[in-house]
Amino acid sequence: MFPTNHKTIFVLDHTPYFGISSDFPIEFDVSKSRGPGYVPLPPVCKSLWTCSVEAAVEYCRIVWDLFPEGKLIRFVVSDSAAHLLNTWTEAQQNLTHILNGLCLVGPVRRGAGGDVVGLCAAIEALGEPSPNQSSRPTTERLFQNRGRIICITSARDDDSIRSLAEIALNALVQQNKKLSMVPPTTSADATANTQSLVVHYCHLVIVNVTPEKIETRVNNQPLTEMGGGLMGVEVIVSRASALANLLGRLVLPHYKLATTTVTGIPMKEEQNASSSANYDVEIIHSLEAHAGLRAAQTAAEALESVVLRWWTPRGAEGGASGCSGPLWRVTPADVASRPSACLVNFLLNGRSVTLEVPRKGGGRSASHVLAAQGGELWIGALGGRTPYDDPPALSEGAGGRITDYRIKEFGSVMQQNKLLPLRGAGANGRARARLQRHTTYWPLTISSTIIFNLGPVVEPLSRLVVQETLSEAEVEACRGVLLSLLGMESRHESPAAPLPSNVRVKWCGRREDQWRQVWGELEALVRAHAASPAHRALLRTLLEQNRDNNIKKKLNIIQCSGESRASVIRATTDSPLSPVGAGGGAAGSSAGAGDVWAPRNALEALLGAPRPPRRPDFAGRMAAGNRIATLYSTFARCRSTALVFYM
Repeated sequence: MFPTNHKTIFVLDHTPYFGISSDFPIEFDVSKSRGPGYVPLPPVCKSLWTCSVEAAVEYCRIVWDLFPEGKLIRFVVSDSAAHLLNTWTEAQQNLTHILNGLCLVGPVRRGAGGDVVGLCAAIEALGEPSPNQSSRPTTERLFQNRGRIICITSARDDDSIRSLAEIALNALVQQNKKLSMVPPTTSADATANTQSLVVHYCHLVIVNVTPEKIETRVNNQPLTEMGGGLMGVEVIVSRASALANLLGRLVLPHYKLATTTVTGIPMKEEQNASSSANYDVEIIHSLEAHAGLRAAQTAAEALESVVLRWWTPRGAEGGASGCSGPLWRVTPADVASRPSACLVNFLLNGRSVTLEVPRKGGGRSASHVLAAQGGELWIGALGGRTPYDDPPALSEGAGGRITDYRIKEFGSVMQQNKLLPLRGAGANGRARARLQRHTTYWPLTISSTIIFNLGPVVEPLSRLVVQETLSEAEVEACRGVLLSLLGMESRHESPAAPLPSNVRVKWCGRREDQWRQVWGELEALVRAHAASPAHRALLRTLLEQNRDNNIKKKLNIIQCSGESRASVIRATTDSPLSPVGAGGGAAGSSAGAGDVWAPRNALEALLGAPRPPRRPDFAGRMAAGNRIATLYSTFARCRSTALVFYM
């Protein structure tokens, strides 16, 4: 209900040590050419106190820009006493109130003090309920009161850091012990007791800051649980110049945020308004906006910025209203840079822009949209493909880079097998049976079939055979196609049709082999749709014509070469080692559909069914079943008998 980032407290060390220089020079006078004799101003260095204040304020700016409500931050300045700059009320959760309080605190002064008193005050502040927590009825106050303390200090070594963490843990334990005493009996005491809550968990982040030229003996320490899970301590060492970037990165895991780098932003130069240059701007938003881009990202990838390219399609309607998905607030990572200011002004003027995912192979894919509504910047994820996306290429799919897919034919199959809500019993079964008939024999590629490349030669048959029923006239038209193919084969014409140059043909070979494949494909096609009496009559006609055709071929072979030569050819074509479709096994026999071998079709690709075997299995393996087959068992018995006879 109330996560750890619901309440965050900054403890800033205001001791005299933070008044020293950061040893990181900044050029104050940027203009180097002011005439001869001009002495440029020397560079300046910020103090450790200035660096810590700027980093903490930048952390708050990001949080309050993205979370106007629900995420509360307090400031405690620690020197000789603890100075509380604000409370948990919403009216004091803004940068103006914090900066005014820091002005009242003033610069670092000489005197004693430390960060211990500030840590104790921060732990007491965690026990104070927030407005959302205090609005809960007393009977519903079973929530976990958790919070985070970010202490910016400077210690000598790891022992000092460990001592500081132990002091904070003891203060937390003592405070919880006082609050868990016997509940008060009077109503006045009960009202006073509701002003404090038990702290169930505290995430203490100690940031050890050092100048540039001073070595430190403090080491980074990962999150370590203390007090039986009551407090988690994390130690981070940083130079003063890198403190702002450090807190800008810490805010990402603390509030589940992510960054996006918008690249390729066209901006006109001030010196030359006629030319433009491309700039990059980094923006911060919720981590959920990257859910579609990084479905399984690691913790290291979550900290990296996602690069999206600036793209405004022509004729596109701007505005976040065009995004049907959720929207998330956006804030620039570097609000003071000129490209960030230009981007913010561009969006606040009512313009919007589409962001696309860069692709190495070309093409466009819009993923997000940037726009402004109500004076705030928003980013929205475009769910699915947009009208501006290029259609996906077939070569990028699971089928690999195959360029001869039967795309138009596949579209026709989809149109013929639309699933519609039908009433009556067996509607689902009829639709499934129709889809199975249309996909039982349906080659996926152009190079794996011949009959579908012949065009007008087989057009009536390929168009009519897929129907539910056939009339007498349609059956006669299909028989005419078969007779035409027989005439072409008798005239020794080649059935191969010319194909595009980029298609690699798999069925090229002798003319006789091509005709065997034609009859095998025709039988597979007609047999797949042989559900009505007319289809079965057409199948019988096809089988009879193939049988008569094969008999004529064998008689011609006998007349030309004699009976002995014909027997050799017959034995060769009937052999299991003969090519696919040879002899009468593929198209000339009246065997079942399982004896017809055809190229892999759409149904097999969809169901993942294996190809039918081209050759029968080994007889010894089939006879052995689940046992190990013994090879040359007869030869072994003959050898043992011969040895006995010899002895």
